[in-house]
Amino acid sequence: IPPGAIIPGSLPKFKIYVLSQDGRYILWARDGNEVRKEQLNTLAESGPQEVFIDLEEEIRYEEYLETHLGNILDSQGMPDDQKADVFSRVSTNVVKDSFETSLGLGRMHDDAVRRTQALVSHSLIFIAESNSLKPLAKMIGHDYKTYEHATKVLWFTVAFLRSNPDILEEIDPGFPTFDEVRKKEILKQCGVSAILHDIGKVFVSQDILNKDGPLDALEWEIIKRHPLSGFAMLVDSETPDFVRKAILQHHEDFHGGGYPMSAKGESITILARVLRIVDVFDAMTSRRPYKEALPAARAAQIMVGKPSNGNEPGKDSKEDPRDRGMIQCFDERLLRKFIVFLGKVSSQM
Repeated sequence: IPPGAIIPGSLPKFKIYVLSQDGRYILWARDGNEVRKEQLNTLAESGPQEVFIDLEEEIRYEEYLETHLGNILDSQGMPDDQKADVFSRVSTNVVKDSFETSLGLGRMHDDAVRRTQALVSHSLIFIAESNSLKPLAKMIGHDYKTYEHATKVLWFTVAFLRSNPDILEEIDPGFPTFDEVRKKEILKQCGVSAILHDIGKVFVSQDILNKDGPLDALEWEIIKRHPLSGFAMLVDSETPDFVRKAILQHHEDFHGGGYPMSAKGESITILARVLRIVDVFDAMTSRRPYKEALPAARAAQIMVGKPSNGNEPGKDSKEDPRDRGMIQCFDERLLRKFIVFLGKVSSQM
């Protein structure tokens, strides 16, 4: 684990080891003992790039990371790419726990919502204070897994919206003033919607989600239920209406033909249109068991291209919709802004 993940003054509930020159693991800090700043300074001077924990104490380490995430992301002695790795690890666990807890309850538990909101708040601060978009650029091309995908959609959504504050004003226009406090609150709630956009997939079997190839007609119908399921799970939760509507509509196509309600145009909320773009981009640039990740430039080219025929991408066709133009799926104004944003991200890859 990175030494920067250990916060001075904290009381880790796990043992920490360093690796000696002859390959032995030497106890550096006992569990339950305070880690002093002097200890960490001495460790930094000795130069190890990583310290070690026992695999049996990994759960305690995960809990420690979530508890101290804000301090870790605020640490001056830890590179941004390591902070991004820590955040991704915590985010994956929070999303996984939220999905599993919700499956048992049939709804989103209030504690899971609060954990998600805290996670998003930390991500906003880190993205705002990071000196570059490199951590975001590093995420392009990773495997497509439900929990990791949720984290990447969160990062891309909040970073994109933060760079386009005019879109934020459109998302929840009911307030008479749009000051910095309101801007941060809307951005946080957009992040919640992004990270939970696929929460309805808890009711879809892993055999379908992880299928090594295209879905058949029945499997496709099951998949198409997940936005409505996600919306239903959040109806009684502590989330704004625009968050729930975005989750419901994140697979609707701007020019029609999406699901679950076949909405189109302005009837699709702004945030749902943003999620549609980010969701597709990450899906195309992520590795699948049956498909290699597309380069960001190629994915963008397909997204702005016209389809080869009038059929809706996907469904029973064996043709992968990633190989066809998809401009009909998106709000072109938002897509143009996203392409500009991608140019900034890709320049740091």
